[in-house]
Amino acid sequence: MKQSGRVNLLLLGAIVCIAVLGFVFLSGRESVTTVGSRFMSALAKGDVDTLTKMSYIDGESPDHIRKEWDFAVNEVAKHYRFTWRITSARETGKESAAVSMQVARNADSGGAYEEKFELPLQKVDGDWKVDVTNISRDMYPGLPRGSKSSQ
Repeated sequence: MKQSGRVNLLLLGAIVCIAVLGFVFLSGRESVTTVGSRFMSALAKGDVDTLTKMSYIDGESPDHIRKEWDFAVNEVAKHYRFTWRITSARETGKESAAVSMQVARNADSGGAYEEKFELPLQKVDGDWKVDVTNISRDMYPGLPRGSKSSQ
């Protein structure tokens, strides 16, 4: 005999799970920690394409940013080695964030030690990008600065 008004709990649970997953996937972009980690991995590998896509330099075209990254990783810092680990991340506003990390510069030397650095991030068209012009020049040699800062 059927009873009206009775709900299958398994079906209800499945619907709720699908709704929650849909909300997470649709509303969730990459976290600032994930962006910082991907950027640093690309920097360690010398991945110019990824660095270009993830970089923000106000008023600069992607082609110009790519040329600057190509020069930095393939000329200036061709043999530069470092290690890094993210220690924290925080959103400082709706459009800005920072990722704190420890970086051991010249990691292949016996005297390498960790120093604190930050990656400033800016939200551009809904995606987090690293504000390259505000990274400390001590962290990595030849960081892109854009044509405005070189004038």
